[in-house]
Amino acid sequence: MALGAMLLGLAACQREDATERVVRIGSFPNITHVQALVARNMSREGKGWFERYLPGYTVQWQTYNAGPSAAEAIFGRTTDLTYIGPSPAINAYSVSSGREMRLLTGAVNGGAALLVNPHSGISAPTDFRGKSIATPQLGNTQDVSCRAWLAKNGLTCTLEGGGDVRVSPTTSSLQLQLMKQGKLDASWTVEPWVSLMEKLAGARLLVQEPNVVTTVLAGRRAWLQAHPKEVAAIIRAHCDLTQWILDHPSEAQQRVAAELSELTQTPVDPELVRSAWRRLTLTNEIDLDNLRRFVKDAQAADLLDRVPPMEGILYTPLQQP
Repeated sequence: MALGAMLLGLAACQREDATERVVRIGSFPNITHVQALVARNMSREGKGWFERYLPGYTVQWQTYNAGPSAAEAIFGRTTDLTYIGPSPAINAYSVSSGREMRLLTGAVNGGAALLVNPHSGISAPTDFRGKSIATPQLGNTQDVSCRAWLAKNGLTCTLEGGGDVRVSPTTSSLQLQLMKQGKLDASWTVEPWVSLMEKLAGARLLVQEPNVVTTVLAGRRAWLQAHPKEVAAIIRAHCDLTQWILDHPSEAQQRVAAELSELTQTPVDPELVRSAWRRLTLTNEIDLDNLRRFVKDAQAADLLDRVPPMEGILYTPLQQP
């Protein structure tokens, strides 16, 4: 697989330093990365959440556009942990023969959707023939979901044309611009872009999967093995933060809006965050059956080959090199 070969080729052969006092955590500027956004905002204010659980450590937050970019950082050893979608995490696990990626906890289910341009004339799967759909990045979770949905509805898709539907990886901000200009037929994306396209471009929701895994917290296996105490603290911090967000939704929404505004350099209305919030389900659980569905979908889309047993993707403290 070209995508897998690219990721695997970035892996560096270097020894893990268990004494390093920096933890590098990646995330995306999406509301579906709510735990990361809240924690980043707290760090920005000098009230770091993860820092409380990691005394003596510095937390460095890193930003990626979509899952494949975050997976590249894992392979390149430029990040230690990342919030990421299930499809690129599974792909990284697969192409490294189970050596690189481990999942620590769940984070968010739902928050993704297929939207159509109000002037596209699309109201059913058959209407997509000859049309194009934008996704955030080739091989990311929404890209795989899109291709699997098309296949289940008897439609072929390509990047360059020649199939029934053209699937075009496009950054979320550009998707919004194109949708507003009437130059985009449809988009499979995540919040806040779902709500933004509804509000600013009049886009219409066609498909929503509220129970599908959208975000998990994953880590680089070698780093996890070298830092077991730190990993235990990070898992506690994440789970406690999930509960804090559930207990303090108003403050959490304000922090998400503030952090998104900083990351995108565009003012984000807290009302937009509140609108998107209803589509999210925060969870610390990892649903293996749901992950196996992504394996089948990615294989059906010819984006994934053989996968090691999925039980191995879950982090356990007693894992050996």
